[in-house]
Amino acid sequence: MTVEKNDQIFEENLKPKKKYPGFVKNLRDYFSEYTSSTSLHGFQYLGDQNRTIPEKIFWTVVISACLSICTMMILKTHDKWTNSPVIVSFAQSPTPVGAIAFPAVTICSETKSRQTVFNFTSYYHRNRKHDNLTEEENKMYEDASLLCDTHVYLDGSKTTDFGVIDFFEEIAPPYKEIFMSCTWQDRNETCDTLFYKMLSEEGICYTFNMLNRDAIYTNEVFHNKDFLDHNREPTDWTLESGYTSLEDDEETYPFRVVTAGAKAGITILLKANENDLDYVCRGPVQGFKVALHPPDEVPRVGMQFFRLPLDQEVVVAIKPDMMTTSSSLLGYDPKKRGCYFSHERKLRYYNTYSQQNCYIECLTNVTLNMCGCVAYHMPHSEHTQICGSGSTACMKNARTSIVSSVNSTESGCNCLQACTAVTYNAETSQADFNWVKVLEAYENEEDFTGTRMARMTLFYKEMQVITSERNELYGITDFMANCGGLLGLFIGFSFVSLIETLYFMTLRLLMNILKFGRHFWSASDDLLQNDAYLHPYKDKKNEKDDLEK
Repeated sequence: MTVEKNDQIFEENLKPKKKYPGFVKNLRDYFSEYTSSTSLHGFQYLGDQNRTIPEKIFWTVVISACLSICTMMILKTHDKWTNSPVIVSFAQSPTPVGAIAFPAVTICSETKSRQTVFNFTSYYHRNRKHDNLTEEENKMYEDASLLCDTHVYLDGSKTTDFGVIDFFEEIAPPYKEIFMSCTWQDRNETCDTLFYKMLSEEGICYTFNMLNRDAIYTNEVFHNKDFLDHNREPTDWTLESGYTSLEDDEETYPFRVVTAGAKAGITILLKANENDLDYVCRGPVQGFKVALHPPDEVPRVGMQFFRLPLDQEVVVAIKPDMMTTSSSLLGYDPKKRGCYFSHERKLRYYNTYSQQNCYIECLTNVTLNMCGCVAYHMPHSEHTQICGSGSTACMKNARTSIVSSVNSTESGCNCLQACTAVTYNAETSQADFNWVKVLEAYENEEDFTGTRMARMTLFYKEMQVITSERNELYGITDFMANCGGLLGLFIGFSFVSLIETLYFMTLRLLMNILKFGRHFWSASDDLLQNDAYLHPYKDKKNEKDDLEK
């Protein structure tokens, strides 16, 4: 027992107390191993313990400068990615005109009140001369002035009743006194099968190829007349998705054509009665206003139109301008892409979103808030007041207040463009329409005394349309490629470099702790194999064994 106890004491005396490296040396050695292994350019010079201080300072400055420039460029790329993610370019292939609905054509006569029915000029002068008008005459004059230029009459009642629409129909030129003949795709058609009555800011108008009332308006809109009340239903068509089939079918509605040229368009012969023309209400230009618009959109004929003068023939070559949006932009905020998909923005009064429909709805809401009523042509509920002539100035101010802010969220409109939109551009030419000479040449005995005519032909100019398309300028893939290119250019960074860094910060660190405890040290291979440090008492133990022998 005494010998064994002495041996134990001897061994404890031989065993030296371990000296572990400090934290700073530990960290330095670990960093040295990382820099010697990483693929990042220049870092190996920082971790090399044989390098002098000036060399390390030089490479620190170089790497810091490269990282700073690289970071600035990445931030600019990120700013471009977040603020300008969309680019508008031409589509890869042209779109045939058969894939686009023929435009809706809305025609409004400049004769709002037939002189033979209601002589507005006479009432205008009687009012200026303060000639006493009866209550009924004054009511008719106030209502009729709603159809005239805004400067004609600004006084009168602030509101009127729904009977004003009946009065407009009564004094306006009837359908049969406007349309004489219609030809659609070189086939003679009766005009009443092509054109339907509608109400616009220009009063009673007639429209061709426009969707019916139920397809355009929601159930919240009150209708007290049969405007746009026809039985033509849209057949598998929406502006966003187009037609489901490209095969030509006479039953397809809205109508479309598969080729260009006058034979594939529509020709309309219109007339007006010389005795019914009123130059006080609408000014010096008589004839008709014509608006081209998508079939599911309500036109603003007073804002966007071209004229069809009397005794003139106008030829209209239509060039559609179509904008589509890639589905890859669905995940972007509408403000950044600059448009709404049909399911993203719902309107109160319209079933289909378009910038024009949104603008009219916004104008309706602003007018109601400012004036306590809406114009007769605006969509409204049953209990909404209709503005009278005394609210004309207020309605004008409401329109002016949103002209400059229609795309602004502060205005409450936020009427961005629809992601799929079509604009029908018109190239017009005209010539004198000598219809009287033609009748004389044919020895026509029908009496056309006091009649003035005009003819219009509309058709597509070309068989294909170059479509514009919104696409991603910088997607996530493009952003990563740009950042990766910059990092690779300046410091040789790659995805493997990132994995290496994470490896040294996690897995390698954890394994060292598990193997050596909290006093681990990164130790290069030659240090890890240094028995003189790991087992400093080994040689003395061998000496003890030799003495026992």
